[in-house]
Amino acid sequence: MSDERLGLSPEEIQRFEEHGVVIGDVLAEARLFTTVSGILFGFLLTAPVADTSQLPGVIQRILLLLALVCTASATLMFILPPLYHHLRFPMDQKQRAQFFWRSHKFLVWGIVPLYAGVYFSVFLALYSLIGAYAVILATGILIVPFIAYELRKIGDPKELG
Repeated sequence: MSDERLGLSPEEIQRFEEHGVVIGDVLAEARLFTTVSGILFGFLLTAPVADTSQLPGVIQRILLLLALVCTASATLMFILPPLYHHLRFPMDQKQRAQFFWRSHKFLVWGIVPLYAGVYFSVFLALYSLIGAYAVILATGILIVPFIAYELRKIGDPKELG
C-alpha cells in the first residue's frame, strides 16, 4: 500500500516523528476511550437485566436499544487501534505512519457513536423522571461541550490563532 493512497506524503510522515507522537500515546488515548465507553455499555447492559419493569413503555425500550447500539459501536471502534497494532507488529516507519493515521480515524469515528450513546442514556434516565421534557434537557446538557469547543479561542492571543 502506497503512502499516496493513504494521503500521507513523506513530509507528513516526518511531521509525525517531529511532534514526538509515539505508538504508546495513541494506545493510551484508545485505552481511555475504551474505558469510558465500556463502563457506560456495562451500565446499560445491567439496566434491563436488573429490573425490566422500569422500562414499561416502547419509548424507553427504544432509547435503551439505541444507547446500547451506539455505545457498543463506540467500544468496538476504540479497540481497533490496539487490535491493529497487535496484528501489524513489528512496524517500520511507513507502517507506523499508517497506524497513526488509521488510529486517528478510528478514534474520531468512535467519538460520534459514544456521544450519541451518552445522549440516549441521559435521555433515557431523564425520561422516567420528567417525560417528554427529557429531550430538551438532554439536548441542553450535551450542547454545552459544543459551545465550549466553539468558544475555546476567545481571549487567546492572536499568535495562537
